[in-house]
Amino acid sequence: MSREQNIQDKDSFFQAGRILLKKVHKVESIDSEDVLLSWKEVEDRLESKCSQRLRIRYVFSAVAASIAILLVAGIGLWQSGRDESSLSLNLLEQNDPVLSADEVILFASNDRIQLKDESSVKYGKDGQPELDDLAVKKVTEHKKEEVVNDINQIVVPKGRKADIIFSDGTKMYVNASSRVIYPALFKNDRREIVVEGEVYLDVKKDPSRPFIVKTKDFEVKVLGTQFNICSYRKNNDVRTSLIEGSLQIYFTGKENESIILSPNEQISIKNGTIKVDTISHHDYFLWKEGIYSFKDELLVDILNKLQLYYDVRIIIRNPSINQEKYTGKFRQRDSIDDILRMLQKIHKFKIQKDEENNIITLS
Repeated sequence: MSREQNIQDKDSFFQAGRILLKKVHKVESIDSEDVLLSWKEVEDRLESKCSQRLRIRYVFSAVAASIAILLVAGIGLWQSGRDESSLSLNLLEQNDPVLSADEVILFASNDRIQLKDESSVKYGKDGQPELDDLAVKKVTEHKKEEVVNDINQIVVPKGRKADIIFSDGTKMYVNASSRVIYPALFKNDRREIVVEGEVYLDVKKDPSRPFIVKTKDFEVKVLGTQFNICSYRKNNDVRTSLIEGSLQIYFTGKENESIILSPNEQISIKNGTIKVDTISHHDYFLWKEGIYSFKDELLVDILNKLQLYYDVRIIIRNPSINQEKYTGKFRQRDSIDDILRMLQKIHKFKIQKDEENNIITLS
């Protein structure tokens, strides 16, 4: 066999291998029949290009590689939860879009849809979003394909909000600087979403299909209830608040341990410490109506939220102002400059802005 022919055979093999890899990465649960069909494509390429001896050598190597691929995929599925077919937190890393700072974006099928601010998206029984006049711009990013159960994602930037009514009737409000990944149609035995940021959910009761919310720190399981979840990537203070119904919470890495919340209770995780207490400020949840409310809250905690909501870095040069407490409300549409000026009237401090580096300094 010539050196040129050997190179062509290797290229053919690696091309087939890449096709199999794409199929493995494309789905979370791997169907054995599909893997066998994909492998058959590899064998067909080898038969058409290679001699018997070379073919055996490549098949042996490819089998080993395929086993390794499937083992890695299997480990990923095992780590994602107790059920292989459940949504994985890895979706947050795999579907992390780079977007403009002020666009509410819905990813549905192969479409990238820019929505109006405060859009309310409703999904039909067929799993299709009913957008009507909500879409500002729509781009089809890839060739349309037949999708059995499409995974959608909504991304809400700083200073914006949106809400969704899922196909089962559950309503979800999505706060600023948040994103949610979910199937267009829920499965017959469960309803699952993955959250990064803050959402408020009014879950449609369905005893046969628990509603499961996954975050980087915990997993919440409900049948029908109203609750709020705050789990931002940049914030080490994670919180779940139960307004009505019942919640069962599992912690990442401790799937055999859980806590059940009763109405008017909330659980927080801060610096690794878990705390359950009573909800003291129900107006906090007005954010879903476009109002941010705080009561006897330390300035440092308010500023931490402002950094998340407005995607800005705030530096405090005078540590003493951190301990000042504030009570008040502001609209989501208010700029961060308006909010800081309002706080400045209560307790004096100086404000300096570095527009180029997106930094605000308080002293």
